[in-house]
Amino acid sequence: MLLLSSCTPGEHAFLTVQLCLANDRGVDLFKQTLQSVARDERMRYVDGSKSTADDLKVMGATGTNMHTDGRLIHVGVEADAGHGLTAGNMGLNPYDVAVGFSRGRDIDAAHTFSGKVIARLEKHWTVKVVPKDSGAFPNPECAQGTAAPPNNSFKPTPLRGAA
Repeated sequence: MLLLSSCTPGEHAFLTVQLCLANDRGVDLFKQTLQSVARDERMRYVDGSKSTADDLKVMGATGTNMHTDGRLIHVGVEADAGHGLTAGNMGLNPYDVAVGFSRGRDIDAAHTFSGKVIARLEKHWTVKVVPKDSGAFPNPECAQGTAAPPNNSFKPTPLRGAA
C-alpha cells in the first residue's frame, strides 16, 4: 500500500496527467501497458485495485465515483530510487484515470521516466496534463460508453467457425 501512495509524506506529484480508457478493454490495455513499462524499466508494478476497493467497502465509503463495485483502478510503478507513478480513478468516472508522477531521489530519472510513460500512453489514448495545483476532475466526455475506444492495434478475434 505504501507504494501506491507513490510520494513521500508532504511530496506531491510533480506531474499529473489524465486520460480516458473508454471501456473494460481499455482498462486491461492500460494495466498491460504499465506492466510492460515496469518490466522494460526494471521497476515494480503493483495493482492494489481489489484490496483498495475491499478497504473502501469495510470503511463504508459510499461517495460518488468510489467504485467499490469492482471498477476501481489503483495501480503503481516504482523504482528503487523512489520515482514512479500512481494511477487511479477514485473520484473520477469509471474509465477516467489520473496518473501522478513522483520524483523520488533521482529527479532527472523521474522526468525521463514520465516522458517515456506518457509517450507509451499516447500510442493508445489522448493524454491531457492536469494543471498544477488543480487536481483531476471527472471528465464528462469520459462517462461510461460515451468516449471513443482506445486507439490500439488489437484485431478482433474471429468467431468460431468463421472463415
